Amino acid sequence: MKGSKYSITRRSFIGKSSLSLASIAAAAFPAMCALVSPLEKKNNKLIPTVTGEVASNELGTTLMHEHILWFSGPRAEDPNYEPIPDNLIPETIDFALSLLNDAARVGIDTIVDLTPHRPIDLYEKIAKRTPVNIIVSTGFYRRLKSPSWKADMEDENQMEALMLKELTEGIDGTKIRAGIIKIAQEGGTLSDWEKKVFRAAARASKATGTPMATHTGNAFEQFDLLVKTGVNPHKILLSHVDVGRKGIPGELMTIAREGSYLEVDTFGQEFYTPWNELVAFIRSFCDAGFANKVIIDIDSNWHWENGQKVFEGAGPPYFDPNAASRTFAYMITDAVPRLLKSGFSMKEINTFLVDNPRNFFSNNDL
Repeated sequence: MKGSKYSITRRSFIGKSSLSLASIAAAAFPAMCALVSPLEKKNNKLIPTVTGEVASNELGTTLMHEHILWFSGPRAEDPNYEPIPDNLIPETIDFALSLLNDAARVGIDTIVDLTPHRPIDLYEKIAKRTPVNIIVSTGFYRRLKSPSWKADMEDENQMEALMLKELTEGIDGTKIRAGIIKIAQEGGTLSDWEKKVFRAAARASKATGTPMATHTGNAFEQFDLLVKTGVNPHKILLSHVDVGRKGIPGELMTIAREGSYLEVDTFGQEFYTPWNELVAFIRSFCDAGFANKVIIDIDSNWHWENGQKVFEGAGPPYFDPNAASRTFAYMITDAVPRLLKSGFSMKEINTFLVDNPRNFFSNNDL
């Protein structure tokens, strides 16, 4: 999540027919017969999802940085973490299902949820009613947006133990295991607490072979600390890296060269990254031979506020009237066609959405 008083109405559940990434592109651009190449079997791995393990070469079209459910706060009037109100849980489940099934209809096969404090019982109910694979995360989000029991944790070993348990045994007494580690930075420099989190996460990643994703503040500082603590660069995904870059990769090109993945997710959010800068940023990596290090997704998230569903960017300071359109399906219905019009090939799109997520989880690029 990178907003807020905005009521929305969503379309109701859309049938169960599914279109692939290839057929969406072919329909929008008949001259470009899409290509979804046969998936490699080299280094294939089993990845835990909410409903069981899935082979990495069967993840399909994957959004690597999303939120099935999200939470309010913090604001002056709503400090720290606020869970979903009990009376809104049934509607919450139904709404989350509508978004997931919309995604399935347009060809999205897997969603990686990077909310490391999540009501796993609700995720289990949701996952049983959608064809979309849901991979959940362990770890720690920004301290100010975490539940107090996590925000108050100071012992680095305790942090590591929590992550290891959720990776190897299960989450909150269930058998549902996390498939990825999520960690975050609040400002431009890692705080002492965040350094503990990063080191603990690095050790958990090294012990289990689990990849990790970061909420990026200072990408190079994060990369440097993780690698120095023993993380394989190929298991690192740095998120939101296009924001504030004005289309210029800078030191991120070095990070790609070292093997880490870079995630871009501001499609439809001109207030974060104008479209021409977004295109220039991604194109720079492709032209340098690093298309295989670019991940694209939406980072779609919504929460309840005063009984209304609110999507990021809808409220201050952006007041985006189209915020609610940025659902998981938006990647296929809007972002991909626009990328194609901007000169990206279906081969590149397929690399971003199919090949790179698969390789990230299986280390096929090593």
